[in-house]
Amino acid sequence: MRELFWTEDRIVKAAQLWNEGRSARQIAELFGSKKNTVINMAHRNRDRFPARQDTRQKPPEVDPAPVEPIRHPDRVRRVTFSGAEVTMPRVPFIDGPAP
Repeated sequence: MRELFWTEDRIVKAAQLWNEGRSARQIAELFGSKKNTVINMAHRNRDRFPARQDTRQKPPEVDPAPVEPIRHPDRVRRVTFSGAEVTMPRVPFIDGPAP
């Protein structure tokens, strides 16, 4: 029979490293395993491995200024049968001369 890799002692040590802020990859390197092994073990022992907060900085929310669409003289906006608005080439005998 194969021995269990994650013994109680290893789980306790991994939980300490996790709570210190070490990544799953760093913990795996210390134990000689793979990152996914650590992640799966942490998932099975959620009570010992609390979820980490997202530490990435979020960009400040800025209200975008309304952008005026660029009007190309050789193109016109049309509404298709399905109701979609599209931009198509100007057809002189339908749309008249370019402004």
